[in-house]
Amino acid sequence: MIKKNENPLAKEWEKRYSEQPADIKQKLDELYQINPKKYQLRVIKKTKVKLKEGDVFVLSPRENIYFYGKVLKTNIDHKEKDTFVHGKNVVFIFKLKTTVPSIDDFKPDYSQLLIRPAIVDISYWNKGFFYNVGNTGISDYEKNLDYGFYRIGIKSDWYCKEDGTVLETKPKILGLYGITTITGIARLVEKELIINPKLLEFD
Repeated sequence: MIKKNENPLAKEWEKRYSEQPADIKQKLDELYQINPKKYQLRVIKKTKVKLKEGDVFVLSPRENIYFYGKVLKTNIDHKEKDTFVHGKNVVFIFKLKTTVPSIDDFKPDYSQLLIRPAIVDISYWNKGFFYNVGNTGISDYEKNLDYGFYRIGIKSDWYCKEDGTVLETKPKILGLYGITTITGIARLVEKELIINPKLLEFD
């Protein structure tokens, strides 16, 4: 268990924010005031898809720019049947990008994530914000990936896997436990693009 007010994700963000120049801080502050429609992901194509582990998808925060993502877990079987997480999916989104929605340029690097791992529901695909471009299966490396989530409780917080299994130590790759809202991914991505606009550039 972790004492309250010691949220490592919040502390890390506070540090990053404090290191930004004034103009970037202002843009980050404004992000919480504006209508989410202004930064929502672009609709690629609405699909009714049955997700499979290993699915590779793209998302588009700007016209003709597609960042890659991968589904590592589908249909989470939560130990306590937590309705916010049970049946949902774990996704990883990379800094890797392409100009067309195709799997051709997909070479995942888990040390180069655009945002932290997230738990999402099928509506991201149904609404067209995520669009599947193929499936590469789950490698042994991915099966053993040291990742988990930070879960905020009433009296204390803790690290866990997506199914609620408690982790005794902080995982190398850490996300926030809970379902990500339909604008949540877009806001997280937009924050990264504000801090580092070069993420939108191609070599």
